[in-house]
Amino acid sequence: MNIGIYGCHFLKPLMNSLEKDGHKIIYERFSKNLDLIISESYFCMYRVYKILKKIKKNKIKFVNIIYDIPPWRLEKNYEDNSINKYLRQNLYHFSYRNQALRKLIDEYIINEKALTGKNLVARLINYYFNFNYKNRIFYQLNYVKYLKYSDLNLSISKFTQYSVKKFLKIDSHVWYPGVNSDVLSNLPKPSKLKYDALNISRIVETKRQKLFVEAAKKLKLNVIVIGRHQDKKITLDCPHFYLSEHYSVLNELNHAGFYVDASIFEGFGLTPVEAAFLDKITIASNTYIHREILGDYPLYFKPDDVDDLVEKMKIVINNKYSPKKEAIERIKKIYSIKTVKKRFLGFIESIFNK
Repeated sequence: MNIGIYGCHFLKPLMNSLEKDGHKIIYERFSKNLDLIISESYFCMYRVYKILKKIKKNKIKFVNIIYDIPPWRLEKNYEDNSINKYLRQNLYHFSYRNQALRKLIDEYIINEKALTGKNLVARLINYYFNFNYKNRIFYQLNYVKYLKYSDLNLSISKFTQYSVKKFLKIDSHVWYPGVNSDVLSNLPKPSKLKYDALNISRIVETKRQKLFVEAAKKLKLNVIVIGRHQDKKITLDCPHFYLSEHYSVLNELNHAGFYVDASIFEGFGLTPVEAAFLDKITIASNTYIHREILGDYPLYFKPDDVDDLVEKMKIVINNKYSPKKEAIERIKKIYSIKTVKKRFLGFIESIFNK
């Protein structure tokens, strides 16, 4: 099978495995010889719009992978839910769906004129056509239209499936992504740990890294945070940095005593699963998504409760907690590449057999 991929966060280990099986995988590029195109999350929506007519013309099967629907972005008082930003989001959407207009904006107006700051008309067009807001219009109008082009929509958790149905009125199937189980199983046990604990995630408010660092400081633990610092208003009193190579991220995880995930919102939650494959202890916030994905594996603490997190950390550093073996084995079975690939191919087979 010839498969085209737009975006490659959760899908990379799976695609590598499919490639070993003889499937041809191409990234971020269209070919009329493709059998299947996969769009990974709404982040890829406007890249795929450039080729959407070609997908339909060549009768290529089209699958959307849905990460999450953050409910706070749909609330009336959310900062991006204003008439001005609704207008600008729709103009952005309109220009990306009309490629001739988009080419004019990109090549002639923005690049040649708007950036000089001297052409008022060009600056206004840049202002009104070139900002993509993740607001109610984006999700409930523009993203919904995009998902309706799919031959198959796959949500990465039951929680995401529920949110997509509730907020977007779109049906989807649950497909749990997996981790690079082959790489994880071959990482050697470190002779010496570098950190007491760590967190791996984008630095944004919902991930609650400040809570993690605050709890660690109370216990004088050596901790780090690895991830893109997207919300610059957040300051962390510990080393934090971004690593582009995922193998390097896994190597750092391997050199930590335990993993902490204080997040209050996830579509799936990849790193605690990777921690389980490394037989690490994970302390996680007691949220629905963590319960769904991780089951009885983590030591749970009350969300946003730094004192409870401190108490759970004390239990771990005093060697009074060990994860249940059967819980870890469950995770290794469900999220292994072998299992994930079998489920994925089952879904793909279903749309070719229609």
